[in-house]
Amino acid sequence: MSNAKKKEGDEDGGNVTSMDLAREAVAEGVEKARSAVGHGVDAARERMRDSPLSERVKKASARAGEAAKGGYGTAKEKLGHGYERARKDLDQLVGDVNVYVRDNPGRAVLIAAAAGFVLGFLLRRDRRS
Repeated sequence: MSNAKKKEGDEDGGNVTSMDLAREAVAEGVEKARSAVGHGVDAARERMRDSPLSERVKKASARAGEAAKGGYGTAKEKLGHGYERARKDLDQLVGDVNVYVRDNPGRAVLIAAAAGFVLGFLLRRDRRS
């Protein structure tokens, strides 16, 4: 190693490189920064704990949570009513169709054939495009 990279005078009488000195300096700097950040975070926690703003934030958060629960309950209830109404309407429609087909079997077959023809024509036309 060159003399520029080595320094004499280690406690053990050995050689200390500038790389070792740089590592020590960086480690000390990191430790000082870590300590300063830790103290800053602790101080901020203490100020926030004793702050009236912190209490207001907690209360606002609780109110928002209650409002969200209330909105969820209302939406759930409305969706439940809508589902029940749609199910009843569908059941009524199915019943009406069954009665119509029972009373008019010939017409029902012709209507079904016409609907199948139109649907087949439309789907076949889409494939050619």
